[in-house]
Formats: sequence, C-alpha cells, structure tokens
Amino acid sequence: MMARITDALRTVSQSLGSRRRIAEGLLVPLISVLLALATVAIILLIVGANPLTAYASMINAAFGSPYAVSATIIKAMPRLLAALGIAIAIRANLWNIGAEGQIYIGGTAAAGMVLALPALPQPLVPIVAIVAGGLAGAAWGAIPGFLRAHRGINEVITSLMLVYVGIQITQYLLEGPWAVPMSTFPATAPFEAHAKLPVLIPGTVLNAGIFVVLVGVALSWFLVDRTRFGLELRSLGGNEIASGFLGIKVKFMIIATMAVSGAFAGVAGAVETIGIRGRLIEGFSPGFGFEAIAIALLGRLHPAGIVAAALLFGALDAGGAGLQTSARGVSSAIVMVAAGLSVGYVLVGMGYMDKRAKRRAARRALVNAAAAASAQQVSTGVDAR
Repeated sequence: MMARITDALRTVSQSLGSRRRIAEGLLVPLISVLLALATVAIILLIVGANPLTAYASMINAAFGSPYAVSATIIKAMPRLLAALGIAIAIRANLWNIGAEGQIYIGGTAAAGMVLALPALPQPLVPIVAIVAGGLAGAAWGAIPGFLRAHRGINEVITSLMLVYVGIQITQYLLEGPWAVPMSTFPATAPFEAHAKLPVLIPGTVLNAGIFVVLVGVALSWFLVDRTRFGLELRSLGGNEIASGFLGIKVKFMIIATMAVSGAFAGVAGAVETIGIRGRLIEGFSPGFGFEAIAIALLGRLHPAGIVAAALLFGALDAGGAGLQTSARGVSSAIVMVAAGLSVGYVLVGMGYMDKRAKRRAARRALVNAAAAASAQQVSTGVDAR
C-alpha cells in the first residue's frame, strides 16, 4: 500500500514538474522582452521622446500592412536559420560563434553556383544554389569541429577567426573575379529571374525562402528529438567523457554537430543571396550570425522559441525606421539595445530558474529519503510482528 501511495505521489510530482518547466520556458522570455521594452521606454523618456508614440510607430512599421509583415518575416528568416544551427551546437555543449562567416560562405557558394551554371534547367537553379550554400556552410563549420575533436583547440576561437576569413573571401571575389566592370559598389551582376526565389504574394517581399525556413524548423526539431543523432548529441552535451564510455564516437559527433550547425547558417546565406538581394553584395549579412546567438538563447534553444525570438528581432529591425521617424533625435539603433536587454534579462531569468530547480531537486531528494526511511521503519515493524 505504501509503495502505491509513493508511486502515485511521484507521478503527480513529475506531472507538476513538467508543467512548471513548460510554464517557465514560456514566461521567462516573455517577461524578459517586457522588461527590455520598459527599460527602453525609460531611455526614450530621458531623451524627451514619447514611448507610446514611438512603440506605436514601430508596430505600424513592422505589422501595419501586408508589406510590413512580409518585411518583418524576411528580416527574421536568415537570423532564424542561423539560430537553429547554433542551438543544435549548444545542445552538444559546443559554441558555434562563427555563424556569421558560415552565412557569408554559404551566400558566396550559392552565388557561385548561379554564376557558374547558367545552362542549368531553370527550376533547379535555386535548389542547387541552396544545397551548395548548405554544403559550404557545413564544411566551414566542420573546420573548428575538427580542430576541437583532434587537436583540442577551443571552437569559440577558431569559429570566430573563420568569420573574418569568410568575409574576406567574399570581398576578394566581389572586388576581383566577380566584379562588374565600371561598378562603384562591390557586387555581382543581378541574377536572372529564374535564379532568384520567387515572390509569393504580389505587393510584398515575401519569397519562397519561407518554405526553406519551415523545413529548417521541422528538420531541427526532428534531428534533436527524434533521431539517434539527437540522442547522442544531447548525451555529448551532458557529459562528453561519459558519452565516450557509452560507445558514442565523441570526435565524430563533435565534427558532425559543428557541420550541421554550419549547414543551417550556410542555407541562411544562400536564401538571403538568391532571395531578397537577388545578387551577392558586400556586407549582405550585417551581423545576422552574431544576432542568431542571442536569438538561440532567447528562444531557450527550442525551435518554437527560436521562431518567436527571430520574429521579434525581425520586427525590431523592420520597426527601427518607424522609431527613427516618430522619435526625432533617437537613432534606430535603440532597437538593438532592446534586443540586447532582452537577452540579458533572459540570461538572468535562466540563472534564477536554474537555482530554483536545484533547490527543488534538493528538497525532493530529502523528501524521498525521508519517505524511504519511513517505509523502511514500517517494513521493519511489520517483520518484527
């Protein structure tokens, strides 16, 4: 009888714990964003701007029309894809800081396919370009993975250094072999219409890259939660040494995880290049890869959370122009202050929740120990009788 009661209490406790974790996972980012907006409102008041007017203008610029909504989505897409890859790496306790370089390499590879294969059947050109971007990003991401696995070199340093290498490779091609004669701006010639991702809704900028993003979200969830790769990846993130004793090929997993992470960023670069840009230009990624790190953390490494966080960053980017128009004397860069504050508050909230979780775990351990001791006493009394 005592065993049944104990099992029932344990089941209820696990159910309540699961619901609590879900609620915390939703509330922490939401409260963090609200706190960030409140902090920015105080800053706006200090400089003499009306926060309500400014935020109304931002919302209108980001969601006030079909075109505005499409612009928000377009601006979120490369950030979202790169953040999904970064989240996969973090789950394995690997930090891919080089997503920005992988975006550049992916976009450059996509442009190279378009320029090198003009005779390719028209419907295949965007597909080949996106695949090339993903493969190039995977190769670029695998380099720091290889150095970490076989040489013990920290992937944070090598992936970050490769960002500048990737940017300079793109710059060299735009100013050299791919340069347009008599052009004053480093960029390739505009791609043919069949090589670009088509616009889905007339009067907007929403292109077919949205389908690539949706596939990326579903694929990241499937890889992490429904495959052996995801199981080994999470094991690697929990304890690298123990994973080796369990038979997991740790070195292979490190390289594969960084390659998969880089592939998502490479696809992001390809979608940006053959989507909204329509050609490869200098500085086509103004920091998407670095912002993706913040988005992955703000989304708590979960695809659904990352989608919401990426849309927030896209809305802030699209609404920045509206803020600058309504709040004179205030730079649109204040929206990035809001984004940074959101991430900062999330990290504080995550730290607080982790402490609470550890305390709850300690209390549960004490309760379980007391229950076990009580059950042992009852059992001993029955045996004595």
